[in-house]
Amino acid sequence: MNRRFADDLDTDLARGHVLEWAELYALDAISDTERRVLDAFLGDADPAIGTAFADRVRTCRETVTSTYATDEAEPPADLFERIVGQLPATGGTGTGSAVRGPALVSVGTGAGSSAATPQDGTPGGEALPGGQDELAERRAARAPLTSRASRWLVAAAAAVVIAVGGVTIAQNLQQTTVQQQVLQASDVRKAQLTLEAGGTADLAVSGEEDAAVVTLTGVPAPAEGYVYQMWRIPADGTAPVSEGLMSGEDVAGSKVTELSDISGFAAIAITVEPEGGSATPTLPIVGQIPLGA
Repeated sequence: MNRRFADDLDTDLARGHVLEWAELYALDAISDTERRVLDAFLGDADPAIGTAFADRVRTCRETVTSTYATDEAEPPADLFERIVGQLPATGGTGTGSAVRGPALVSVGTGAGSSAATPQDGTPGGEALPGGQDELAERRAARAPLTSRASRWLVAAAAAVVIAVGGVTIAQNLQQTTVQQQVLQASDVRKAQLTLEAGGTADLAVSGEEDAAVVTLTGVPAPAEGYVYQMWRIPADGTAPVSEGLMSGEDVAGSKVTELSDISGFAAIAITVEPEGGSATPTLPIVGQIPLGA
């Protein structure tokens, strides 16, 4: 889900748009104050949101590092000065305005004519008055990246780098997972249930997102030759719809299942079925997770 930045960080956080700041955080394209606010917010937020934020920061940094990794070399001491020196001067008028920089440039002297400009940026090697002052002004004009436009530019640059590094833009910038959407929804409802088979099921459901997330923890492996099968139970009493199979390996640790388009379904049920699954649930149901309010 792609969301536009607000004019300030507090507004974005109030709307639940914290993950969209991960790439800016990773690239240090935020102020110290914004970083402190984000750190404080994540410290009080749901651990799942903090984990998702940290994953996006790590992915961005690792991709940037791997994309631009080359043979190590010490950059020239005057590299920054040379880069700044090549920036075009502003406020010039007429066709004879020189573009200052360390390299030779062409200076128009009339229609179809040009003259070579030495490295000091002036025709004939003469220093231009005020050149150093203008350079200082350009440096002083560099402002923190706090505007919406600047944030979008940085986010777009991060998207390009991440795409080049092999990570899809859709996953990292333009959309979030169902789990993240549900956890950030304004109407998210959470519950924890104990399953008859053992272990617990943590439920997060949002009508706004028409989605739910089920996290199974501590569920014992099914007997050899059997699997767990998850079912959607329609609210109108029609036949259950299979959601998929889970082996003992699948439920080891914490198993997260994302469910979209849940409107019209009353619950999620779990049964034990022969390997390969069944067309209809085999009773008894070893776990039922209500999706309604």
